[in-house]
Amino acid sequence: MNRIAIASIQQESNTFSPVATRYADFAPVYGEDVLAKHEGKLTETGGFISVLRERKIKPVPVCAAWAITAGRMVKADFARLMRGFRKSLNATGHVDGLLMAMHGAETAEGVDDVEGHVLGIAREVLGPDLPIVLTLDLHANVTRAMAKLVNAIVGYHTYPHVDMFETGRKAAEILLDLRAGAELHTAYRKLPLIVNAENSQTTANGPFATLMQAAQEMEAAGHARAVSLFPVQPWLDIKEMGCAVTVVSEDRAEAEAAAGFLARQFWEARRDFEPELLSVPEALERARAIEGGPVVLSESADSTGSGSPGDSSGLLKHLLKADLDGPAAIFVVDPPAVEQAFAAGVGAKLGFRLGGHYDRVNSKPVAVRGVVRMLSDGRWTPRARGYNPGIPQSMGRACVIESGHLQILVAERSMMTVDPELFRSHGIDPVYCKLVAVKSPNGFRAAYEPIAKAMFLVDTPGVSTARLERLPWKNVSRPIYPLDPALP
Repeated sequence: MNRIAIASIQQESNTFSPVATRYADFAPVYGEDVLAKHEGKLTETGGFISVLRERKIKPVPVCAAWAITAGRMVKADFARLMRGFRKSLNATGHVDGLLMAMHGAETAEGVDDVEGHVLGIAREVLGPDLPIVLTLDLHANVTRAMAKLVNAIVGYHTYPHVDMFETGRKAAEILLDLRAGAELHTAYRKLPLIVNAENSQTTANGPFATLMQAAQEMEAAGHARAVSLFPVQPWLDIKEMGCAVTVVSEDRAEAEAAAGFLARQFWEARRDFEPELLSVPEALERARAIEGGPVVLSESADSTGSGSPGDSSGLLKHLLKADLDGPAAIFVVDPPAVEQAFAAGVGAKLGFRLGGHYDRVNSKPVAVRGVVRMLSDGRWTPRARGYNPGIPQSMGRACVIESGHLQILVAERSMMTVDPELFRSHGIDPVYCKLVAVKSPNGFRAAYEPIAKAMFLVDTPGVSTARLERLPWKNVSRPIYPLDPALP
């Protein structure tokens, strides 16, 4: 037992998003470049590598690909990514197992279950008997194919997500035990249930924190090797959709009993996930009553980490009109505005039309008069623990437009907004702002909670809205809660 293959293909899909996913969005790397990208980093793959190095086992890198949440992947681009994965996996030669990191809610044109498709390729190449252990984001949509094709599933235990590295290490330990002869069983339960992301944090009291505590106690007591709860990401209009529970244990009966118990508890708590959303005027009024800042406004309906394009004017238009008594910051995706700023140059005073570039159903452009304060190549490196810390990111070219107290960071491409370093890298320090707008339902809490005076969820239109009944569902199997609230 001296060679273990490692691979990652990770994206969360939002099938309501107007922005398609392309091959370039993944920026895939193959072979030894995987180690260069992830070794020493707090990612699942970094966790894989750390355990294998400690055990003097050679990590055999296959590929590493990550893309920000968006719509389905274009068919030809998906085929290209799959060819690269198959070719690189074939090139590994003999291996003793596969550690695979995926999100669990990725789709492509004509493929609702990308993870199942990828694992099918892995089984074709590696055969039916080689152990495969899969790590998944906590918001995975776990399918029957995923559960069938792998030997064990290990999901995150935190939301906001800060335990990617630990999840990778746990998966690697399980795989090595399987290779050493351990017999493990995976129990799987699927629920006709969608819950809101805004009220699913594990860091405080709440319905999901209680459920996750029960899962962790099962592991700590030695009743299971991995207990995973999956409050599926809510913006996935596919047939096999819903929350899930998986339990990995040496004892099949114990695994089934634990999975059944947690699934029942999950279902009973379903109504407790409804979040409190404020109108933007109400949130601004509450913020004004708070001395100092920052006060964080979460525009989750335009969450860039939930598949929204980041181009909403729903909050922006209110901030432009508000009587701000201190600095405020917001991120917006608008390629034409960036082009306009670059053509005008730093210091130029001009008018822009911002917002509604991609999602023209939920947003309309708003007029902005401002000064171009900064131009950049849009490259920055996350620092906060959670989403790809230490791994350089690119949002295309970017600029900062100042309109009164409002600092608008405008980029050509979507970007996660959960790390204050996004703003700091462009001369805006959230610590000294009265208001900071983030496009995230929950992930922002890990980095912003320690510095925020208050945090409010605002209600605006968008393709990642918490008002699930507003979305144009067509494919999801019915009945499912909360679309069918009368379910017993």
